[in-house]
Amino acid sequence: MDVALLFGMVIALLAIGVPIAVALGLSSTLFLLVFSDSSLGSIAQSLYQAMAGHYTLLAIPFFILASSFMSTGGVARRIIDFAIAIIGHVRGGLAIAGVLACMLFAALSGSSPATVVAVGTIVIAGMVKSGYSKDFAAGVICNAGTLGILIPPSIVMVVYASATDVSVGRMFLAGVIPGLLAGVMLMVTIYVIARIKNLPKGEWLGFEQVFSTILDASWGLFLMVVILGGIYGGVFTPTEAAAIASVYAFIVSIFIYRDMGPLKGRGWLPEAEADTGLLGLRIIGFTVVTFLLYAVGAFMMGASVMVAIYAAAVFLAVALVLGWAMARAVPAGQGLRLATGAVVVFGVLPLLYAIYSVLTSEVTGLFAVIQIIGAVFVLLLPPAVFVFSLVRGAQRLQASGAGFGTSLAVGGKNLIRANAENVVFAVPALFHRDTKATLLEAGKLTIMLMFIIANALILKHVLTDEQIPQHITEAMLAAGLGPVTFLIIVNIILLIGGQFMEPSGLIVIVAPLVFPIAIELGIDPIHLGIIMVVNMEIGMITPPVGLNLFVTSGVANMSMMRVVRAALPFLAVLFVFLIMVTYIPWLSTMLPTAYMGPEIITN
Repeated sequence: MDVALLFGMVIALLAIGVPIAVALGLSSTLFLLVFSDSSLGSIAQSLYQAMAGHYTLLAIPFFILASSFMSTGGVARRIIDFAIAIIGHVRGGLAIAGVLACMLFAALSGSSPATVVAVGTIVIAGMVKSGYSKDFAAGVICNAGTLGILIPPSIVMVVYASATDVSVGRMFLAGVIPGLLAGVMLMVTIYVIARIKNLPKGEWLGFEQVFSTILDASWGLFLMVVILGGIYGGVFTPTEAAAIASVYAFIVSIFIYRDMGPLKGRGWLPEAEADTGLLGLRIIGFTVVTFLLYAVGAFMMGASVMVAIYAAAVFLAVALVLGWAMARAVPAGQGLRLATGAVVVFGVLPLLYAIYSVLTSEVTGLFAVIQIIGAVFVLLLPPAVFVFSLVRGAQRLQASGAGFGTSLAVGGKNLIRANAENVVFAVPALFHRDTKATLLEAGKLTIMLMFIIANALILKHVLTDEQIPQHITEAMLAAGLGPVTFLIIVNIILLIGGQFMEPSGLIVIVAPLVFPIAIELGIDPIHLGIIMVVNMEIGMITPPVGLNLFVTSGVANMSMMRVVRAALPFLAVLFVFLIMVTYIPWLSTMLPTAYMGPEIITN
C-alpha cells in the first residue's frame, strides 16, 4: 500500500506538469520522511551521493559533448552528402538517404534528439525542395532519429548498464544487429511507399562522387572506429572512449573541417588555388595521415617509429607515381580506367587473398563473417577512396591548366600553411565563442539528464529499502508467470511509461524492478536491455512527452499533432520490430556471446 502511494504521488505530480526530476525526487523524499526514520539531512546526502559507484555514468557527459561538436562542426552535412551519393538515385532515395544518415550519425552521437536535429535540419528542407511532402519528410526523420539510442554508442545503454551492473561493452555489441535491422526495415518501408506513390528519385552521380563524399565524411566516420575499435580492441574502457571521442570531435570540427571556431571560413586551399593544388594536397595529406596512423600503431605495439617512416615513404612513392599517371590519364579520357585498375591491384587482390585466408583458416561462422567485413573496410575501402580522390583532383587540375609539379608545390605549401594556422589558433580555439556555446549546450543537457538520473536513483534507493523488486519477483513467480508473458508485461509497462517519462529516468526506475525477475526466468540481461532500449525508442515518438516529436516539430516548423500523424505509419514498423527483438533473442545476444562469451550473472 505504501509503495502504491509512492507511485501515485509520482504520477500525480507528472499529471499536473511537474518536471520529471522534481516529481521523482519530491515523491521519494516525502515517502522517506513519512514512512521511514530517515532525516532530511540523510536524504540530502543520498541525493549528493546518488551516483557514487556508478562510474559508467561518466561516459554520458563526454558522449553528449562529442555529439554537440559533431552536430555543430559540419559532420552531419558531410554524412548526408555521402548517403545521398550512395542511394539517392533510387525511388524515394532522398528519404532512404535520410535514414542512412541517421544511422551513421547515431553511431557517433548516442542521442536521438541530437540525431534528429543534426540530420533533420538539412534533410527535411532538402526533401521538401525535391518534391516530398513536409509531413512525409518529418515522419521519416522523426522515426529514423530514434536509432540514436539503439545503434552504439548509446547514452541510454550506458544508463541501463549502470542500473543493472552489466557490461557497457556487451550492450554496445548487442545493439549492432537490431540497429541495422531497424534501419533496413525503415528503408524498405520507404521504398515500398515510394513505389506506390511514385515519389521522386535523384540521379546517379557516379563512383567519383561516392568516394569523394566518403573522403569528405571520413574524419567524422572514423570516430566509430575510435570508439568501438578502442573498446573491443582492449585499448580503453567505454568511459575513456567517450572522453577520447569528445576530444577527437573537437579537433575534427575546429581544425580539420573548420566549420566552427577561429578558423571558420579558412579552407585548406585558397579559392584561387583550389583547382591547382587539390591533387597535390591529397597526395601529401594522405602521406601524412599514413605516417600518423602507422606511428600510433607502432607506439601501441611497442615497435620502432621507423616502421611508420618506411610505410609513409612507400606510400608517398606509390602515390606520386599514381598521381602523375592520373594527371596524364584524365585529359586523355582514361582516368576511370586507370582508377579501376589501381583499385583492383591495391584493393581487390589483397581483399581476395584475405578472404581466402579466412575461409581456409580454422575461423568459422560469425567470426569469419566479421573478419571478411572488416577486410572490406580495411583493405578495399581506403585504396578506393584514395584512388578516386586522385581522379577528382586530376579533373580539377585539368580545369586549371596547371601541371602535376605545380599541383604538388601548391598543395604542399598550403598544407604547411594550414597546419601552421592550426598551431597558432590552437589555444584561441579553446576560448572561441563557438566552443563556449557548444560547451554550454552540452553542459545544459548533461545537467538536465544527470539531475533526472540522480533523482531516479533516490527512488531506486527507496524501492531497494522496501524490497519491492523481491516482492514483485516472488509474486510473479508464484503466479506461474513464464518468460513470454513476463516480456509482454514489461513491454506494456515501458510503452506506457515511455509516453510520460524521459528514457534514462524510466530505465533507472524500471530496470532494477524487472531485472531480478528476468534472471529468475532465464532471460538474458543483455536481451532485456535491448528490449528496454527499443521500447524507449517508441516512447520518444509517442505523445504526450515524446522528445523526438518536440524536436522534429521545432526543426520542421510543424505542430506536434501534425508530426504525430506523420510519424504513425513508420511507428507501426517499430512495433513490428519490437516484437521481433522481444521474441528472437539471438538478434541481441549473438554478437556479445560470440565475441565476449556468455553473460555470467552473480546474484
